[in-house]
Amino acid sequence: MKQHTGRAGFTLIELLVTIAIVAILAALALTATGAARTQGDRAKAISNMRQIGSAIGLYAADKDSLLPGSLWPGQIAELDPTIEGRLARELAPYMGIETPAKPELIELFLPPAYRKVTAPAALSTSRTFVMNMKVTSGNATINPWGSRAANDGSVPLRLGSIPANAWGFSDADRQHPRVAGASWAANTPAQPIHKKRLAWFFNGSVSPVETADLQ
Repeated sequence: MKQHTGRAGFTLIELLVTIAIVAILAALALTATGAARTQGDRAKAISNMRQIGSAIGLYAADKDSLLPGSLWPGQIAELDPTIEGRLARELAPYMGIETPAKPELIELFLPPAYRKVTAPAALSTSRTFVMNMKVTSGNATINPWGSRAANDGSVPLRLGSIPANAWGFSDADRQHPRVAGASWAANTPAQPIHKKRLAWFFNGSVSPVETADLQ
């Protein structure tokens, strides 16, 4: 009787090919997972900015249409009851946030992607948003929020007087055209935290923006 002599196991080449295929599949899976997380972070950031925008509208409705301010151009995600000029403090009552007895980070003002590029200990001093202090309205340049940094006595304007297509605040990073000064730059991420910076507009929308649109 003829004996079957089929081989058992893999040859070295087959084993190497199998390992290579598994490695490629694992890399593709990791890429897909990373992309999904990035999209999730972005979606959460957009949702947060919309909630902040809604609170701005509620504040204005309660204050004879005046915007919150005067504000610092670089905003921190910390609610400190002793420090004025922060959007978190002005909007807390309109977001259902109780004023804490001591400084407390407010997640709505902290984009999820920000945590991945900033050490936890630095979050209380990092600038997460840039406020638009120079809006073109006709032939004039106006400051919607009033500026504490300029120390010029400027005060917030009425919401209805701001062009609806102007951006109100955006993601902060060192390459942002409105981030000026070594101290401010040192307290922002080195690069945009999203592929394109996100900005809230006075018409209530949130969308990605080009660097040129933030000049």
